[in-house]
Amino acid sequence: MSFSRLWRRLAARKGVPQVPRIWGHGIARPLTIVALALAPFCSFGVAPRTCRAPSFERLLLEGWDTVKRRSKFLASSTVLALPGIARSLTIVALALAPLALSAQQHFDGNRAYDYAREFAAIGPRWPTSPGHVKAQEFLRAHFLQNHDQFEQDNFTADTPIGPVQFCNYIVRFPGRKSGIIVLGTHYETNYWLRNINFVGANDGASTTGLLLAIADRLRAQSAQSRDKKLDGYSVWLVFFDGEEAIQSWSRSDSTYGSRHLAAKWGQDGTLNRIKAFLLADMIGDKDLDIERETNSTPWLISLVEQAAKTLGDQRYFFQQSMAVEDDHLPFVERGVPSIDVIDLDYGPNNSYHHTAQDTMDKISAHSLTIDGDVFMETTRLIDQR
Repeated sequence: MSFSRLWRRLAARKGVPQVPRIWGHGIARPLTIVALALAPFCSFGVAPRTCRAPSFERLLLEGWDTVKRRSKFLASSTVLALPGIARSLTIVALALAPLALSAQQHFDGNRAYDYAREFAAIGPRWPTSPGHVKAQEFLRAHFLQNHDQFEQDNFTADTPIGPVQFCNYIVRFPGRKSGIIVLGTHYETNYWLRNINFVGANDGASTTGLLLAIADRLRAQSAQSRDKKLDGYSVWLVFFDGEEAIQSWSRSDSTYGSRHLAAKWGQDGTLNRIKAFLLADMIGDKDLDIERETNSTPWLISLVEQAAKTLGDQRYFFQQSMAVEDDHLPFVERGVPSIDVIDLDYGPNNSYHHTAQDTMDKISAHSLTIDGDVFMETTRLIDQR
């Protein structure tokens, strides 16, 4: 596509100045192109890890929108009135400033890993155990200390060992748009593995650490706005209790917390407000290979795939497909768009899954960085739908 034709498409967008005022001459022209092309990366909030970007046409068109949105100063007559090269250098500086900060904005997988390590150090946390109580106290203290909108969802469920008390935890970060994006994980370990030292570093702790680090990111974003709200939909983090079977996996002996909460939210109308539910499970694995979970909502699978491709992380996603019963199913069955982001291939021939070998040396900050980047980018894409 010729520059003139591309510019006509760009100029058709609201608020774009006319060609003579911004396009410039000589070196000013390529500098402006570079500024506009790089700007979309600034909107992702993460450092691009690949040069395999969208088409130049899309970069340019989206680039102007990003630069214009990011800086009222750029749209002012002061900048647009500058001579060609001065104007273009100013645009480059404004476009590159967020990119220069991208290393700081990049999702902090190290922090997620540290949270996971601290949580796994509690030890086995099967329901009715002292470790289960300690895990609950850890989550409660963390969010109360940070003055988050925090809710305990206590309930009792009939299980093969009799009535058991469970507790889900819900942390809310309000947004300006009407609607909710739910991010979830489970935090407990298996009752039937209570006689081995099963700490669930990947299975429960890694994704608890991931959500704790996501909470840090959301808290920081909220603090930067005058009204203390996120730009898009509200984001609710849910820490489910009782995902694991007490005795043997079945539809009635598993997913206690998610079945309870989905039913509760169905009764009070909350489900109608949920735009998407993203479940994280076992995705701290050093050898990250996230399956395409076939019970999940197709458009949400596509959106996660789009996010991964944008970030250059597609090799870690959806190379294999399988159906998994997990905490997303009670929401899928009630019509909530949901996805299970899960890596169910843990260790050689899945040999670490539900064994005492599920320890911190098997997971990595790198995997948690990828997870966090894709989760944050997916929420951004959902906001734009």
